[in-house]
Amino acid sequence: MSKKMMLLALAAVTAVMFVLPAAASANWGVTPGNAKFSAAGPAGKLFAGGEPTIECKGPNTGSGEYENGTTGKLNLHFTECQAEFLGITVPCSTTVTNPSLKTIVTSGTFHNVTITNGKRGVLVTPEPTTIKCQNIANLITVNGSVIGEVTSPANSSPCVTLNNIKTIAFKFGVSGGSQVHKTHDAFASTEFDLTATTTGGSAVTAALEATATNTFTEPKEVTIDCNNP
Repeated sequence: MSKKMMLLALAAVTAVMFVLPAAASANWGVTPGNAKFSAAGPAGKLFAGGEPTIECKGPNTGSGEYENGTTGKLNLHFTECQAEFLGITVPCSTTVTNPSLKTIVTSGTFHNVTITNGKRGVLVTPEPTTIKCQNIANLITVNGSVIGEVTSPANSSPCVTLNNIKTIAFKFGVSGGSQVHKTHDAFASTEFDLTATTTGGSAVTAALEATATNTFTEPKEVTIDCNNP
């Protein structure tokens, strides 16, 4: 093998050595890999720089399904949503023709990730979601992704195998107007965040403050481990 070929081979091996640990650290999984769940949570708030806070007092619900044990699709349904403009509380909804419904509905994808020195987390990427508040001309469109931390079961290490898990609880925390967790271990240099854009305006940083508990429905118990791709 020529010296040039040896250098190229060494470079390729080095690249693989750097990529594989990062990819592995990003995955904790559930078995079976097609498990389904329902979701429920109390009040949630959407903050956006320079914009009124939208609060959904709940109940807030959802449903989802894993596709391969680490990623999947989900649907979210927030209720009793409202915002305060100039001291007046107005209802808000994704049904832009009738914001008095006070419901925000969206769907998207999720990815199991590891955060904060290997603790379990989830990266949620909803579809672009447009919200209308009553008597307010401008629409608000939310884009981006949001990272939450697993709060239950115990989150000391994602690679401890846990059997007979019926529920997983998450927290999406906010600090200083942005998410507490904006990176995960596989892409530590990339920040994931939400943005909000009003009609005719520029995107500003947005943040979701909420908690949720996923309850497995099919099957009703799963195993958590680090053996999923």
